[in-house]
Amino acid sequence: MTLIIGIKCSDGIVMGADGAATFATLGQPTIRQETKKLDILENRIIVGVSGPIGLGQRIKAEIEALWTDSRTPLGDQRPADAMKIIREALWNKHIGPEMQVAHIALGAVGQSAIQSAIAGTVTCMPLKGLPCLFQFDQQGAPEEATDSLPFVSIGSGQPIADPFLAFLRRLFWPNSLPTLNDGIFTTAWTLYHAIKTHPGGVSDPMQIVILEKAQNYSARNPTNQMWKARELQETELYEHMESIKAHEKELIDFHKIEPDTEKEKIPIPEPS
Repeated sequence: MTLIIGIKCSDGIVMGADGAATFATLGQPTIRQETKKLDILENRIIVGVSGPIGLGQRIKAEIEALWTDSRTPLGDQRPADAMKIIREALWNKHIGPEMQVAHIALGAVGQSAIQSAIAGTVTCMPLKGLPCLFQFDQQGAPEEATDSLPFVSIGSGQPIADPFLAFLRRLFWPNSLPTLNDGIFTTAWTLYHAIKTHPGGVSDPMQIVILEKAQNYSARNPTNQMWKARELQETELYEHMESIKAHEKELIDFHKIEPDTEKEKIPIPEPS
């Protein structure tokens, strides 16, 4: 059970994840353990995988290998070309073989065989000096986040996260990309909402990692080295959580405002 979120921002990328790993055997959950689901690779790539832990480890290793391969440097590719390279590697080396094995094992162990071969991936990286956010579905099919579709989510928490992300976008940044600060706030609130709402398997501690411009970058030389990934510390998350609580308190207090005060209470229509 997982929730991983990615948001394309005007000045970088935000990715967030819940912190619960569910162990299982033959499709039956056994225990839940705390874990970090987002990995920073080569100081400027962030990867999160929803699905079997072992398959996720191989997917992360494959993306890192593609980045460091001098024959086809991933960072020098256009987004469409990078998506094609990653997709082919994930399917040919990892997802495809797992699907084939699962199909053979289906008759012996049932639907749990299929579950061991299904994974979704969200990753961000700088390409030609620009930050890019991608998601790859269960078949490895890619999609890039854009200015008009700037957020993605994967995992069992997606049915809760997507509507809430759309709601916050409509309120706070309906016609433009958010800033990194707004993206962090939106990611934290969505994770908090999903953790409080999900029937099970999406849990604390939340993790948020950002891809931002390095402090010593040169605007005259926009290369991939100008971008750096880092995980937010508890003190940074605390500030956003306090802001979330303040926003929720405003909603709670909204209907408590009495008429003739500074803010007049807006009546709730009676049901017909």
